[in-house]
Amino acid sequence: MLACAMPTPGPAGNMQQTRRAFAPTAGPRRDFSRRFFSRHSTTRHATAGFLSGALIAAIGSSAAFAQTVAQAVAPPLDSLVAAAGARNPAIRAANARTDAAAARIGPAGARPDPMLMAGVQNFPVSEPGFSDFMTMKMIGVSQTIPFPGKLSRRTEAAVQEVEASRASADVVRRAVERDVRSAYYDLAFTSRALDVVTRTQGILAGMIPVTEARYSAGGGTQADVLRLRVETARLASEGAALVEERRAVLARLNALLDRPAETPVDDASIPQRIARAAVADSGRQITFASAALGARVMGSPLPPLDSLTALALRTNPSLREHEAMIAAQAARAESARREYLPDFDISLQYGQRNGLSDMVTAIVSVPIPLQKRRKQNAETAASKAELGALEAGHVNAVNELRADIARLHGALERDRTQLALYVKAVLPQARAALASASAGYQTGRGDFTSLIDTQATLFNHETEYYRTLTDFAKTLAELEQQVGTEVVK
Repeated sequence: MLACAMPTPGPAGNMQQTRRAFAPTAGPRRDFSRRFFSRHSTTRHATAGFLSGALIAAIGSSAAFAQTVAQAVAPPLDSLVAAAGARNPAIRAANARTDAAAARIGPAGARPDPMLMAGVQNFPVSEPGFSDFMTMKMIGVSQTIPFPGKLSRRTEAAVQEVEASRASADVVRRAVERDVRSAYYDLAFTSRALDVVTRTQGILAGMIPVTEARYSAGGGTQADVLRLRVETARLASEGAALVEERRAVLARLNALLDRPAETPVDDASIPQRIARAAVADSGRQITFASAALGARVMGSPLPPLDSLTALALRTNPSLREHEAMIAAQAARAESARREYLPDFDISLQYGQRNGLSDMVTAIVSVPIPLQKRRKQNAETAASKAELGALEAGHVNAVNELRADIARLHGALERDRTQLALYVKAVLPQARAALASASAGYQTGRGDFTSLIDTQATLFNHETEYYRTLTDFAKTLAELEQQVGTEVVK
């Protein structure tokens, strides 16, 4: 019987040694197949030895494979996020809107331009000219002076609109950063999943000539050969789907960076800080809170939910945007209330008459609010209603933020629990099942179908492990977007 030490997840430094000990290489396997094919007298034990050796190698390489995320360093991600901040069109548009809002502060607090007047009064029609003593040439200037306090309220509203626009730009920036990280993590998943598919398909493809030779020698069944071919074709189909998914994800990432869809990105991987927060390197380091179903993993790196919620309520840019919009609308409501107070039109005119004394005219005009009910009252009511709507919307946004933080926190803990179960139980047991099926097949106590089924089960678990890890990373990116800072270090 073949015997081997089953590798378990351990420190990152042991990964390369584990891979060297167990990772299969394509060349020796092909050479062995040719040697085997040339000798139809191969015994059942030699065939089984090859199959079990290949599958045990798969066990070892999958154990090392599960550790690659924990030791990966992803500096390209930071550069991609920085590039998106500088190049993303949505961010540029949001910044331009902020600049536009800032440019409106000055006009909001400025008085209306003065009016220059020039004319002739009492000009005779029958005998045109300026000799008539009633004819007067006039020049003057007029200025509208808003009632004190109106301009300051308009300026305050414009200033708060700038703050709201800045917060809105921050919302856009954080959303783009989250989308970049999410696309990058999806790219990492497709890379790791393709690794699993390629490795598993290589192992199964290497079994085909061996199984065919055994069938030709009368030691196997045609069903074994067909089953291998079906599994290999199925993996090819999954690999093709992953390749297309990778192209789509790459196009989405490049769109966020405002560059051609097929611009390549270096091999993506989950950053170390996220991998360490998601799951321990070794099952021995994992402890559950209790033996009850659904118990969480101990030693969570995530801050408590109430601390995260309090931090989000202080720093979330969407809430800051709402607060600035409320302040701006409050200033507009006060400005609308002051519309009951009249503006003043002041004019000063100088008149010149031939042969007579020059004259100066001063006029002060005040509007009469005859349309108070239809105009000022309606505008004041509209401003108050809009203010009430914004305040209610802010309360709703706070409640939704609390719910989102709780949802994201719970999702992260759920993913941590699932990953811990994979590392502590599911993957080791799947590898042990594969080793047992291989040993049973070698000694004649097991069948080929069980061997292939356990290999397929291990493949599915490895893929789901990486899918769950990717979900954890994407959920963490969303949580950090809401909070505005890194949640785990």
